[in-house]
Amino acid sequence: MGALRMSERGQSLIESALVLLVLLPLLMGIIDVGQFLYFHQAVSERARAAARWGAVNPFNGSQIANVAIYNDPAGPTHGASAVLPYLTTTPGADGYVSATLSGAGTEDARITVTIADYPAGFLILPSAISRRTVCDTQPYEIGR
Repeated sequence: MGALRMSERGQSLIESALVLLVLLPLLMGIIDVGQFLYFHQAVSERARAAARWGAVNPFNGSQIANVAIYNDPAGPTHGASAVLPYLTTTPGADGYVSATLSGAGTEDARITVTIADYPAGFLILPSAISRRTVCDTQPYEIGR
């Protein structure tokens, strides 16, 4: 009986290693998907807030971008800090924020805020989805 227990010691170690081999990648995947959803929601919310602000104020692309970045149309001049890291108004930089107005002066006027290439680092998700581009459009309510 004692010899039988001695031979089973290695078996529990191997079983634990095999379970961890499946459990750890599954856990990392769950964490990655959660982080992806968090980043997507945060970037979407910034684009939505900026588009909504731009829809009810006279169009000014830099102020709308400042609302997306700092949640303040004046930007960092009043001491505001970026709500999310890596958001900029510089083309080609990480998280480039831009705003456009289409159909100005018509009933179909729309404000579009785009946050392009927002970087989000993931553990195992492919790099093709690690740079998010989010767009939000609102009806432009000035001059209607």
